[in-house]
Amino acid sequence: MLFLPTGYHSGMTLFAPLLISGADARTYLQGQVTVDLDTLTRSNAVLACVNSAQGRVQAVFTLIERAEGIVLLVVPEMAEQLIARLRKYVLRAKVKIEAAPLIVAGVSSEQRAALNEPALPSRAHREIDGRSIVSWLSNDDRYLLIESQAHDSTSQAPRDSMSPEQWLLADVRAGIPHIFPQTHEAFIAQMLNLDALGGISFEKGCYTGQEIVARMHFRGAVKRRMARYATTGVPPLPGARLVFEGTHAGDVVYAAATQSGSEVLAVINLGQANSVIQLEDRPTAGMQPLALPYSVNGT
Repeated sequence: MLFLPTGYHSGMTLFAPLLISGADARTYLQGQVTVDLDTLTRSNAVLACVNSAQGRVQAVFTLIERAEGIVLLVVPEMAEQLIARLRKYVLRAKVKIEAAPLIVAGVSSEQRAALNEPALPSRAHREIDGRSIVSWLSNDDRYLLIESQAHDSTSQAPRDSMSPEQWLLADVRAGIPHIFPQTHEAFIAQMLNLDALGGISFEKGCYTGQEIVARMHFRGAVKRRMARYATTGVPPLPGARLVFEGTHAGDVVYAAATQSGSEVLAVINLGQANSVIQLEDRPTAGMQPLALPYSVNGT
């Protein structure tokens, strides 16, 4: 079972869908998110984040474009905070930012086929009659099903859909970052490997926090990166500290339980990547490095 912060539990929609609509929606988002909105079409999904003015990541999410507007898919615990953050910068733009009346469920390839939905390339999006199918950001053949619902109805995922615990454990193994309240503004985008995952454009125009992100890229100053580990015991909390010989070596992004313990995504100092690091509150529990399914510059 994955450690989930209070309020994020099995039975909820897998991701909280936020709708960005209005005449200026795309232009507005272009000035806020790390990815180039020109790469977002009705047929693909895009990973991105928003930052503070100091370049600190405030939320990580996936973008798709549906008939009603641009939908941001974020972990439910960050939904209200992300809505408030996005509304802060609207000013005079013709943009509406709100929770979307959508059900979001995750399914395996087999479950997708049983629902008579077609296979799609990674990060592809297809919408028909209000239902979206999204091939997930990873290469492990997972899909999101996104359907409209009446405002007064109760969200119900398909019977055989994956639980949030199952989905986020798979995301740990795929090296896909998520931000929780405990890690709000804890990291720069490259520390979460968002550049390796296609979640940052270094050619687009200005966006909030761009100067810090660009400086880190062009000066080659990324000294901390997200890595994957196995450890014993229950999953550590997001933001838990990692240490090497008593000194701070990194911080947990999030973690999931396995049959033999836990798997963890953590941002660590590159100089200590090959060291024997430990959880600060569990000095007897070592962290065994595991491979990520993609390469990262600097590691």
